[in-house]
Amino acid sequence: MTNNHKLESPECDMMQFPSKKKKAVSVLNLVISISVLVAVTVTTKTEFILPPFLATAATKYPDPDWRMNRSVVILFSYVLCSVIGLAFSLLGLHGIIMASIASFISFSLCVLMNIEHPPAVLSTFLGVLERVHLFYIVHPIITGVIIVEGVNYLLTKYVEPRLG
Repeated sequence: MTNNHKLESPECDMMQFPSKKKKAVSVLNLVISISVLVAVTVTTKTEFILPPFLATAATKYPDPDWRMNRSVVILFSYVLCSVIGLAFSLLGLHGIIMASIASFISFSLCVLMNIEHPPAVLSTFLGVLERVHLFYIVHPIITGVIIVEGVNYLLTKYVEPRLG
């Protein structure tokens, strides 16, 4: 018995892959953003937060078009998640179990507020494990988001249009 039916779905017809130009801009965004963040976080000794920013910069790869509303969502998501991590730290709630609970709370609130950005949840987890202080929200969180989103904005608005 043979099956000669071709699998088709509406999603396959609508799926578009980024152009080589967009891919190049995405990779450039990742390299520049993370390079700047590495320099800043090494200087301030907050290297532990680099993984979620690497993930955020990498999410620009499949869709590098800059949108202000998405940048605002990313900023608020990171700030909310880091505030929850800070709250757990200030309350003396540490360890992997507390970090996991804080992360569940963070992501649930982000979903309820429609500001979810999954890499931001890692800032809660790492914040609880690292026992962060108020400085954590300003840097590396806000600084990191501004660097990643700012570099992405500059590249997609000014560099990408000039590429062949």
